[in-house]
Amino acid sequence: MIIAPKFWYKRNKISLFFSIILYPFSLLWILIFKIKKNLSNPYKSNLMVICIGNATVGGSGKTPLSISIFKWLKELGYKPIFLTGGYKAKTPGPMMVKINSEENIFGDEDLILAKTGPTLISKNRFLGIKYIEKFKKKYDLVLMDDGLQNHQVYKNINLLAVDKKFLFGNGFCLPAGPLRETLNSCLNRIDAIILTGNKNEHKPTFNKTSFDTFISAKKNKHPYQRYYAFCAIANPEKFIDTLKLMNFNIKNFRSFPDHFKYEENDIINMINDASKSNLKLITTEKDIVKINVKFHKYIDILPIEIKMSVSELKKFKLFINNRINA
Repeated sequence: MIIAPKFWYKRNKISLFFSIILYPFSLLWILIFKIKKNLSNPYKSNLMVICIGNATVGGSGKTPLSISIFKWLKELGYKPIFLTGGYKAKTPGPMMVKINSEENIFGDEDLILAKTGPTLISKNRFLGIKYIEKFKKKYDLVLMDDGLQNHQVYKNINLLAVDKKFLFGNGFCLPAGPLRETLNSCLNRIDAIILTGNKNEHKPTFNKTSFDTFISAKKNKHPYQRYYAFCAIANPEKFIDTLKLMNFNIKNFRSFPDHFKYEENDIINMINDASKSNLKLITTEKDIVKINVKFHKYIDILPIEIKMSVSELKKFKLFINNRINA
């Protein structure tokens, strides 16, 4: 996982300088992407495939958004299954994710998705789709978490998750900026944009069909408790922003690289540091699944959910239902 440098999201002379220096490598990245895309021959399944992806490296709320869309599809009467690339999993798959597996061979996002519904990991998405097709009586729709830039499988519907705060950074492709492909290339292939972020963040305007969502989390019931927050996600600022919005009194914060694998000493040291300052540890659902259960009693979790307003959700369900049955 590439760690997002700060100059990708800043608008100053130093940041522009770094982007210009790296721009020739971005051109090479774009060329390689175009060659891969043009040489690809995506497999078209007899199952409906909906992809939820992003244009940038790093978090845009894809996993919690996938969970919400899974639930909305169930409400519409469909039988979906998650398909992931199994990032950080110890098996290439295809393999169904087991939450209570004795050996933790699955990635953090895979485990979170599996708490909501059946989840298959497969580094080769084509093999993953072929595996799911064996159970077409059980599932009628594949919800692909990430994979917008994967050309192994034809996607019937492409949904682009865009963070309202970070958008597309400086607009450059890797490594000069956060884009996985040019913005025009991405926007030409998607069916709708799903905006993610906190409720108080500005909603940008796009020419494409777009739907606005907001992060829902329970407000802090213990206003006098002081917290030591930590996480290993792509955009840790989002976690802090949400905590503050929910009235958590954050006195200390530590961030680790995205998908970081915690060692016992990492957790023990934070427990000791928090105890010395009379602080309570708090983290994300994505992080807690990677931490040994014996430490869970020392750590609070902030569960979040992606929601839409009643009118927006009604429009989204109508949109997705029409696309599925087109």
